[in-house]
Amino acid sequence: MILMKPDEGVRKQIEIYKGMAGMERLKIVFEMWEIALAQVKASEKSMNPDLDEKEIERRARQRMTADTLCSRYYCCPGPQA
Repeated sequence: MILMKPDEGVRKQIEIYKGMAGMERLKIVFEMWEIALAQVKASEKSMNPDLDEKEIERRARQRMTADTLCSRYYCCPGPQA
């Protein structure tokens, strides 16, 4: 087993990504999105067991959108009116 500090791990991962084709990196992004979405859906279902699947899906996708995350956690300016 190879142990490394977190910053070394990040640098190594960046090197790996740079060596990949764009489509490979894009595939990884979509897989990560699907994993995160499944986790958020499970969270919504756990917090709201009486909701139907359609509403769980809607809430999960809303939580995953950039506008929601940006305005809630990063104090970015919201969409322009």
